[in-house]
Amino acid sequence: MKMYSEWASLEQEIQCDTANQSVLHKFPAQVGRDVACAVVKPIAQNLSIAVSNSEQSNLNNTKDVRWVMEVLCFGLSLPLEEHESIRDCVNVYCEWLSALASPKPCVPKPVLEDPNPFAQVIVQHLLNLFVPRPKASIDLVRRQAVLCHRVLRTIQSVATESSILTRETWETLLKFLLAANDSLLSPPTEKDDVGLSSYDIGDHLCERVLSVLLEMWLLCCARCFPSPSLWKTFRVMCINWRHHEALVLQWHRVNHVLTCRLLRFMYGPDYPELQLSEEDAQLLPGEITNDCVAQSWFRFLHILQNPVDLCHPEIISQTPKFLHMALASETVVDPSQHECLRKLPYIFYKAMRGISVMVNAFLGIAQCVKGENMLSPANNRSLTAPSSPPGQRKSKGAFAAVTAPLTQRVSRSTTSVNTSSATSKLPSVAPSSTPGQLSLEGREPLATTRPHCNSILHLFGAWLFEAALAGVKLHPCHVNKGSQGRRANSFTETRPSSITLDGLQERLKHADNTYEAGRAEACGALCRIFCAHKTGEEILTVYLSRFYIIMYYGLQTDEENISGQVLSNILFNSCDLLRVDLVGVQILVPYILSALELVLSDLNPKFKPHDQIPVIELRKACIHLLLSMLSLPLHFKDLEIKDIVGFPDELPISQSFISLKVRMIELLLKALLKETDSSNTQLLLGGLMLAMQDLALCEEADQTTLQPAHDVPVTVDSDSHMDSFHQESLHFRHSSQSSTTAKELDTAHGLFGQATSLVCNRLMASWKSDLNTALAAMEVLCGLAKVHLNFPNTLMCKRTVKWICDFIVYQCSRPAPNHSRDLHSMIVAAFKSLTLWLVEHNGLLQDKECLHNVLEVVELGISGSKSQNRASDPPKFKGDKQLMPASMRVKDAAEAVLTCIIDQVGAFPPPCGPESLFSLLDEKALLKCARGSTSEDQPSQFRYFVLDNSIIIGLLEQPLGNVEDPLPTVTALIRGPFGRHAWTMQLRHSPRLKKVSSKAHLSDPGRPLPMNNVGVHHNIKQRYFPEVVDKVALTKADLSIPTMKSLVTEKDAVELDKLTGFIQAQERFENKIKDRVHQKMRITHYPNRQTECKPPSICHEFQTARLFLSHYGFLSLEALKEPSNSSVPPALVMLDTTNTGLYADLETLDGVPTRDIDTVHIFYVKTGQTTSEKILRNVTRKSHVQPQFLEFVHSLGWPVDVKKHAGWTGHVSTSWKTLELEDLEDDECPSGTGGSVYNGQSKVLYWADVSTEVAFVIPSPESYLMKSSSSECNADKSPATARKTPAPEATLMKPRFLSLDMDKPPGPGPLLTDSASVRLRKTGRNFSQLTGPDTKVFVVWLESFEDYETFPAADLVGVTSTGLDQQGTSGGMVTYREKDLFILFIHALQNGLFRLQLQGHTTKMSMAIPLVSGMVVSRRSLGTLVRQTAINICRRKTLESELYQPPHVRRKLKIQEIVKKYRSNVTEPEFYTALFQDVSV
Repeated sequence: MKMYSEWASLEQEIQCDTANQSVLHKFPAQVGRDVACAVVKPIAQNLSIAVSNSEQSNLNNTKDVRWVMEVLCFGLSLPLEEHESIRDCVNVYCEWLSALASPKPCVPKPVLEDPNPFAQVIVQHLLNLFVPRPKASIDLVRRQAVLCHRVLRTIQSVATESSILTRETWETLLKFLLAANDSLLSPPTEKDDVGLSSYDIGDHLCERVLSVLLEMWLLCCARCFPSPSLWKTFRVMCINWRHHEALVLQWHRVNHVLTCRLLRFMYGPDYPELQLSEEDAQLLPGEITNDCVAQSWFRFLHILQNPVDLCHPEIISQTPKFLHMALASETVVDPSQHECLRKLPYIFYKAMRGISVMVNAFLGIAQCVKGENMLSPANNRSLTAPSSPPGQRKSKGAFAAVTAPLTQRVSRSTTSVNTSSATSKLPSVAPSSTPGQLSLEGREPLATTRPHCNSILHLFGAWLFEAALAGVKLHPCHVNKGSQGRRANSFTETRPSSITLDGLQERLKHADNTYEAGRAEACGALCRIFCAHKTGEEILTVYLSRFYIIMYYGLQTDEENISGQVLSNILFNSCDLLRVDLVGVQILVPYILSALELVLSDLNPKFKPHDQIPVIELRKACIHLLLSMLSLPLHFKDLEIKDIVGFPDELPISQSFISLKVRMIELLLKALLKETDSSNTQLLLGGLMLAMQDLALCEEADQTTLQPAHDVPVTVDSDSHMDSFHQESLHFRHSSQSSTTAKELDTAHGLFGQATSLVCNRLMASWKSDLNTALAAMEVLCGLAKVHLNFPNTLMCKRTVKWICDFIVYQCSRPAPNHSRDLHSMIVAAFKSLTLWLVEHNGLLQDKECLHNVLEVVELGISGSKSQNRASDPPKFKGDKQLMPASMRVKDAAEAVLTCIIDQVGAFPPPCGPESLFSLLDEKALLKCARGSTSEDQPSQFRYFVLDNSIIIGLLEQPLGNVEDPLPTVTALIRGPFGRHAWTMQLRHSPRLKKVSSKAHLSDPGRPLPMNNVGVHHNIKQRYFPEVVDKVALTKADLSIPTMKSLVTEKDAVELDKLTGFIQAQERFENKIKDRVHQKMRITHYPNRQTECKPPSICHEFQTARLFLSHYGFLSLEALKEPSNSSVPPALVMLDTTNTGLYADLETLDGVPTRDIDTVHIFYVKTGQTTSEKILRNVTRKSHVQPQFLEFVHSLGWPVDVKKHAGWTGHVSTSWKTLELEDLEDDECPSGTGGSVYNGQSKVLYWADVSTEVAFVIPSPESYLMKSSSSECNADKSPATARKTPAPEATLMKPRFLSLDMDKPPGPGPLLTDSASVRLRKTGRNFSQLTGPDTKVFVVWLESFEDYETFPAADLVGVTSTGLDQQGTSGGMVTYREKDLFILFIHALQNGLFRLQLQGHTTKMSMAIPLVSGMVVSRRSLGTLVRQTAINICRRKTLESELYQPPHVRRKLKIQEIVKKYRSNVTEPEFYTALFQDVSV
């Protein structure tokens, strides 16, 4: 900087000025002392009397005043023993100076009339007071300091209050302050055996005199801007004072005040403010203009010239005072060896710290510097040997040495005001809470309007680059031997033609860490600057190259060159280094990786990090760096990494990215094995899932066919106790260090085994009691279950299932006081993971041991205990066990696993695709196919029964149209907690044959051949009693019963005769008929067709409902009885089909899904867009979006037509519908869009597995129209009416391509239609069945990463309605809760990778993985990981919600509600009677 090159310095004029010499100085000292003492005392006494009585001074002419001033001038230079005389002189002059501001009567008249000339002389005379007195006592020096303080207060007060100061007076004041500072601060400070030396007056006044100088200079800038000569003089004279800490502190105090004001008018009041103390905030004059602030800020910034000189004692000591001291001293030979220069490391650190604060302020990092520009305590400034690093010498009470980007303090010293802070998650062993510690948890974004990196580097770059190499031994290739000149300012006067560094560094033979604290501060500031690189911003090549060289030296890990503070600061401040598209930054990857290995390989690093950086936070920063480089090896593969150090005599070291892959994976596994902090562990688990997914997809794309030779060496004993897991963890720890070969980690198969083994071992050994880590581990296991391997690792899959089962057993067996909602959430998550493993690897259940383990843990979840705790125990049957599950949530999760095993394992996805787990047929569809049905609206032909209060069975007794056999046929619609299923059943007594009809088995088989020989026919008269009865004699008892004749009267005799006649006539008639029949039989040919045995005719009418219930054991007297003392209905209940509301409720039940449903909305944001309208218009054309965006969108799921889709579509009004019109023509979808075709009106992107459905919707401008139209339509409707009204765009339902012909193999059946009109079958599900959180997940594609801070999420919530969010609405307005919104920002980097940023309300369970903020992901795995993260976010919210109920529980409750409303209250006879009656039509 040559801004003062044409101006002369006034240093010599000030130092040689004789204006403070009196005529008495020409006389002997005793004469002057006598005169001064004799004259000053009465003047002071008269002055005090005049002040108290408001009398005028008797000095009425200029001559008298000037004579007295000569005496006062000499009196101020008296020895300190004449303290009273000196004090009187100070009192007189201080009163006289009041003439400039508030004149007093006691001031002489000439001074009152023209105060400026006299004030100039007074100020010059007062300089004598500041001259150190040799060999003064401690008490006298203190008194001198008190007088100096009074003079400084008076001058400062007068200058502030006066409005008549002329330029000459201002210049005199400034020259006086410069001279006073030079007199006190130029000499080197010393200590001796006696105590305080003669120069110790500087220690008393150093801070005060400097503060007055700078404050007065600021005031002068506002009122009378100093001349360039004065500015240059100030700069030159400051060189002599730089060995004082107070100079640097006061310099930064002014710089920070000016910087705060400068940023305010440059970037506006909304720019993050540099928080100052109240005292510093008043430092800047109120009348100062913005232009004056800018001019003053720039000049003050360079007032110390080059602050990096503070790390060079040989430069600081090149002043006249130091040279004079060296010549006069007998012990000091080299001025640079003076004892006072031992404070330079700390002063250098303070200088770099202040510059770092200004860098942070320009970057927009909100920070507080209250108490920062204060002198450190005496123990912090104690002189120590240079060999002791200054960062270790200062106490932890000082302010932090590092201000990381996006960080905030955990705590502060008592002198500072508490600022906003975020409490970080504590590790298992909490660190000591020392003041000033930093944390990455409370990260704040940088200001979006911050200046470019080049601008900041133009201001501070030269200083920071030079300071970052303080004490570093440079390689010869990095030394510019011809460059001997050094910069005195931060600007590069001419652009360097090479990246070599100053030749002064060549003197170092060995690395010197004396100044590592300041160097660390400079390195940290540079890292923050380059990490603040904006999208599309260009940084000068010279800056990038110098920065990379500095990073190379700062990342050294060998014992000779390592600097713990520098390395920790670089790692802590470089989290975003590999995420911001810096040109050529990949050349640092090998060195960063080496540094990460030094930190992450062990819990306690092998070097001493900075005091203000906790080890946990340092490890977290290293993990972020590791996550940003995991995708590099498989992305760049064989691309060579250039060596940053080029030795002319040696061949360059060739290293490719793919060669770093195994090192990165090994480091990831080691870090995961050692880590104890919960938050860091979750980050590492996300990185492990990223590495596994990326490697598997890469091998799949490359068609890798490498067959592994063996499984991982870890073995698991299925019968081992829980204590064995600790031993397995130790075994894995040993094997991971010795047995794990590069070949095992180089393939997806090997990494799969190592990853699952490590996660399961750590889960059982350390993570089982930590909710967040356990959930993250389960999410990783879910992701690993879905990883596709060319050669599945079956053995490890089996072991993983065993581990998950053992985890559930351990958690369920914990003591009752330990059971909590969090514990049960872990168990539920484990059951979810177990379900996925069984479905994705269905062959596991073919293994007897695995099946036993799974069913045993399911039994434990449902009942709360096992049938056999040990193999030797006798089994305990179901009826003998008491149902005591850990909780109903656990029981529900276990039931879901059991049902999945029975229904889905080995059968997913079903023939109709993963969009539906149950049948798409309902009553109307079946009745259309039923024989004899004429109307499609006859659901009453079904009989409805409820089994065990949980299953509704609809039975249709009419055979279907394609059933030809006259067999008992029943069609059952089974609605249960896990879905709806349609079955047609026939009662058969013989097998079904392809060519032989079933009638053949029911036809007449014929009779045997007739036989004429029938034997001899004997005519025997039948008797009622034996013949011997007639021979028995009668007794008197026999005569006790009278005969009929004895009882018959005459009247009765007539009637009896008639009866006897009738009997005889009937007997004769029967005998006649008998004879006729015998005669006819004799003439009839044998055999007789009428008497021949014939089979009964085949029955064509069956009561199949009765047969079904009876044959399946549902129909019994016990099943119809009401349970005693219970409100539970009987095991078998009939529903009243005459109530038409039953069918509406059945449709509502069908609308309750059987899986969790999630919706993800995707947005595309172009650079600088902040309004919702512009953002929605981006996706209307393909040319408006990046090609990678469309590729990413299609990797999330597969496109489906909303009108034909039977699954979740993103809105309840169009979900779970079927289509009645089979020959519907497809609508033409617009082409050439940027994704707007998937806005939910015609198409969406869909993905589903056995437990979750996800719809990916890309809102478009039409979404606004749809929202407004639906709001108008539903404005005057009740919620029930609105639900039953179909949306205008949802008039069609999915066709049923299902065959009803059971005699044919499965395949597309005939299209069944009997109406040309298309009618809406059913509406969406009932809101009353939707409990739990409505979690919104946004995926936002950013062209410019900085736009994530201004994304209008609140404005876009309105176009992302799913129909679920109306549950908590009032007045038709959707209530938006920010805590239920999660946003995943995606930014495409120039190198082809993608940067992720997550935003959302942080709770104890909201940190879902695999994706975490800052992760860099490859293109091949982006869609998969985004989908997994979105699902895991929603799943964690359901675990956290108190209102959430699993889908099968909601369906079960709805079934119970239907039973209560529509149960037929009939008696048992009436129930059986109804079974024998036909259904009323």
